Amino acid sequence: MRRFEYRVMPLPLSDALSMKQFKKVSEELEETLNALGADGWELVQRTDGVLFFKREIE
Repeated sequence: MRRFEYRVMPLPLSDALSMKQFKKVSEELEETLNALGADGWELVQRTDGVLFFKREIE
């Protein structure tokens, strides 16, 4: 039987960000998402500013 573990991560975005702040936050989020992907996490859903990930447990 396949088993999974899950992770929930809030999106660190605000409507009041300047373009410079948005670029910095976007780059940090991209780094985080790439690290999660490298660790085997798969994005399964985005809802109201929250990201849901899963990865298979061996």
